[in-house]
Amino acid sequence: MKPQRAEIISIGNEVLAGYTVNTNATYISRQLMSIGLPVHWVTTIADEQEEILRALQTASTRADVVLITGGLGPTPDDITKKTISEFFHVGMAINSEVLKDVKRFLKERDRPLTEINKQQALLPLCDAYIRNPRGTAPGLIFRREKRHFYFMPGVPDEMKYMVREFIVNDLKKTLHLIPVHNRLLRTIGFPESFLLQRLNPILKKYPQIQIAFLPRQIGVDLRFRITTEQRREVEKLDRLVQLIREEISEYIFTDQEIELEEVLGQLLSEQKLTVSVAESFSGGLIGDLLTNIPGSSVYFLGDLVTYSNASKMQLLNVQKSTLEKFGAVSKQTAVEMVRGVQQLMHSDCSMATTGIAGPGGATETKPVGLAYIAVRCKDKEIVKEFHFGSERRVNKRRGANSAMELLRRLLLNIE
Repeated sequence: MKPQRAEIISIGNEVLAGYTVNTNATYISRQLMSIGLPVHWVTTIADEQEEILRALQTASTRADVVLITGGLGPTPDDITKKTISEFFHVGMAINSEVLKDVKRFLKERDRPLTEINKQQALLPLCDAYIRNPRGTAPGLIFRREKRHFYFMPGVPDEMKYMVREFIVNDLKKTLHLIPVHNRLLRTIGFPESFLLQRLNPILKKYPQIQIAFLPRQIGVDLRFRITTEQRREVEKLDRLVQLIREEISEYIFTDQEIELEEVLGQLLSEQKLTVSVAESFSGGLIGDLLTNIPGSSVYFLGDLVTYSNASKMQLLNVQKSTLEKFGAVSKQTAVEMVRGVQQLMHSDCSMATTGIAGPGGATETKPVGLAYIAVRCKDKEIVKEFHFGSERRVNKRRGANSAMELLRRLLLNIE
């Protein structure tokens, strides 16, 4: 049987101009891949009739499923509905059910029904509509010669609702899709080249399994994928993942789609520990990341951004003699900071960062990117020197990640 293939068409001048990031295509691709429908093309075009017609014509010659976002609004630059009508050779009419939805949506938000809003119910005569409780523009479905076209608004929240609640289920019912089995290992601490060299002997034994090394600012994601209906092949996938887990266990911080700050939060909660933070060059980023996690108030006590020497001395009891002898960016200062914030906050654990984020502030002996990070849990302590690089914001993020990773390793007794 011929594999099914999908295409995504994103309509929007603002996307082409770079003012809007095309997160819609990323979301749709992930949802389709999860049901075994790979996306082979992502096309971004302007709000122009000729461009839309050309893109639809091209997609209809190569894709089995086409998902289109954008251009369904009531404003003058939203011309997609008229273009759809021309492409599929259908008329347009007011849909009474959609008009009721529009009126209900506006009434719930205490907004008047205008003539422009009424135009949202003027739609091409399609095979089916997708109700939209999140907005006023419904989705449109056309089925032609075993090809499926889904038109959706470009507003991410409305698009996601339609994909998640309707389109994915519709495709699973309509098409025969071979299941895709995905596995993930998120690593930190070593570059892609190191991991590939270390894992290559294992990977060579499983050539049928797709493996992607995806570098991120925090580390490298290892993604494994196989498309099969055979249980034996799935068992091979799980065996490969287990072998790799055993080989590099100390560098893997999760096998889920979550970030390091959430993993650390889970560890602190499980061990019933609290944490406090003292930050210099990372500027409060650790506290921000930790408090992005719901429920973090259970373990997170507070964050002191002690950017100046004076604040380090006044708030954390860093000794003046330490700063004069070793400098603010030093192992000794980091240690006094992490001990000081732990004592001040009465926390079980603590983290501290001090460094030169750049681009200025360097000396002959202390270059941009130099940082010292210290972590403590009870009376156990680690302090480490890092050399991050020359970009200020990247250095801050790497510093925050490194602090959380050091504490994670300390909690798990990983050397």
